[in-house]
Amino acid sequence: MSHLPIEEWVRAARVYAAEQAAWFAPALYAAPFRLSEQLPAPAAIDRHGRVYFNPHWVARIYEQVGQNRQRLVQQLGFLWYHEVMHWLRQHEARAADIRAVPEVWNLACDMEINDYLPDGLAYPEFGGAFRAVFPRDYGLEEGHTAEWYYRRLLEQQEQQRQQRGESDAGEQEQEQQAGGGSAGEQEKQEQAGGGSSGEQEKDEQQAGGVGAGEQDMECGSSASAVQRGGWDEGSGVHGQPRPWELPAESEEAPALSEFDRQALRETVAHNIIEHQKNRGTLPAGLVRWAEEVLKPKVNWREQLKRVVRGAISEGFGQRLDYSLRRPNRRLSVYHPLYLPSLQGEYRPRVACVVDTSGSISDRELTQALAEVRAVLEQLRVPITIIPCDAVPYEAIQVMRGSDWLKVREGLRGGGGTDMVAGLQAALELTPKPDAVIVLTDGYTPFPTERPKDTVVIWALWQYGDAEPPLPPMPPWQKRDVVVIPIQ
Repeated sequence: MSHLPIEEWVRAARVYAAEQAAWFAPALYAAPFRLSEQLPAPAAIDRHGRVYFNPHWVARIYEQVGQNRQRLVQQLGFLWYHEVMHWLRQHEARAADIRAVPEVWNLACDMEINDYLPDGLAYPEFGGAFRAVFPRDYGLEEGHTAEWYYRRLLEQQEQQRQQRGESDAGEQEQEQQAGGGSAGEQEKQEQAGGGSSGEQEKDEQQAGGVGAGEQDMECGSSASAVQRGGWDEGSGVHGQPRPWELPAESEEAPALSEFDRQALRETVAHNIIEHQKNRGTLPAGLVRWAEEVLKPKVNWREQLKRVVRGAISEGFGQRLDYSLRRPNRRLSVYHPLYLPSLQGEYRPRVACVVDTSGSISDRELTQALAEVRAVLEQLRVPITIIPCDAVPYEAIQVMRGSDWLKVREGLRGGGGTDMVAGLQAALELTPKPDAVIVLTDGYTPFPTERPKDTVVIWALWQYGDAEPPLPPMPPWQKRDVVVIPIQ
């Protein structure tokens, strides 16, 4: 394989894919990529927008297509499109919203993407080890979202478990009626045969991850099994870090920021709308996605929840690292490789700076704190409250629901406004918070620099249709701001 121009083929495939789907070209060219033999699958993407290719699988595709370079580039081009689309559609954030099982969610996201094949690209041929997954493989309709497919897949798994349970019970009853032996003899036979059906089912579930290659799964009421065929495509799909992924600060392949992703999403969405106007060849689901990106219907509560959860996850990434002291829980899937597991402090830390200046009324404070409380209680995150007008006051620890009573009583203030002082007090807490939420009406000085290792969320109160003052951009970004309407 060493004599094969693997990297040259991968780069050529990106250019080819950009030519075939010109509306998608900005995202393709922006994505850094890396060849990695550690990747136990053909291709993957991490949450920072880096695309990974396994050179062994690239060589295998080359052999599978009869060393036809045109067909090779067509199939690698599809992998480029497929992986970047995972990242562009924010699949990892959507997985966190519903706390999805990574393997099932990965499968559902593949279905969302694979129901459309850009002209000139081709689904990869892996020689039976992996294959593209389609909704029809599971008896499902095309054109739905990943969330819809995810629910259907969970329902099918539950039906399958119930059917297995009923089948096992029926077989046991028939054996007993036929005099097939006592329960004790049956147990001895199971032990001699390598384990009970329950243990076998457990083994099947452990081996049934997306990265396990071909696995069987029944489709609803259908009796025929469908090969799973997909693979684990990394944290860019389900948000869970994988051993083959580079750290966020790696210079080998610089990470893309959330700001970069939003800019690329808007550019690609605009290109889709223009393409549809001129040619009208794109599927309705893709056009709907573009329209939602350009004219989003913002649910600010969900936005705040997502931003806080992302900030906590980002903070975890700075405190966690891989260690071989405890093996990976999916060790059986990657055998004979001995993979590490994440070690470190898992307790999230969040601080909230509350504007208590003279211009803020009790109504605003009460409503804003209630909304933040609802979000944080759903995420089950303890919080440190710092009241601040022109100066910060004593911090208030909120560990449980009853602690919110003392928060309202301890909100000192009534003077001028300077949230920079409150933010600095939050950043000086020990231990340092993963995220800081600043609740204010926006009529305050803003910091001229963003903290390097703590995410800051500006939760700005909005009165009627009037837009609140926003922090300067740059250094701040749109993703740092959540607008809370005051009723």
